Amino acid sequence: MPSVENYDQTRVVPRRCVQWLLDRLLVSVPAFALLVVLVITLWGHRSLLFLPPTAFIVGLLVGNLLIDVWVPHRTGGRTPAMRWLGLRIVTEWGGTPTLGSYALRWLLQVVDGFAFGLAGLLVMILSPRHQRVGDLVARTLVVRVSADGPRSRP
Repeated sequence: MPSVENYDQTRVVPRRCVQWLLDRLLVSVPAFALLVVLVITLWGHRSLLFLPPTAFIVGLLVGNLLIDVWVPHRTGGRTPAMRWLGLRIVTEWGGTPTLGSYALRWLLQVVDGFAFGLAGLLVMILSPRHQRVGDLVARTLVVRVSADGPRSRP
């Protein structure tokens, strides 16, 4: 199992913020499009107007679950935005997290998202390895990697 020492420093807080926003956009745009289509389609049927917001919420939930848990589990620890920004999720020991670790990180976004995300941001800034609450509990790190794989620390 590779050591975390083979990875760049975990000082990636700005990248993680951008990554989070990009991944949320990847989920929100299709969910919002579904909402609009359903509202337009069901406009004349007042008894069915509960469906669009329900579908929107379910779409957001399922989309975020896929982006934050399933995709990283299947792609070596990277969400789409992490791939674009050169980030990867690893265990504290440098290995690949389990599906349970990804799920735990995802569930704890509720804590990280407190006060419009300020709680998670403050924890990332103040923790020695820039981990949010979900990372601390799941014992994972987000590290910078090169296109060729992990880079050595300077």
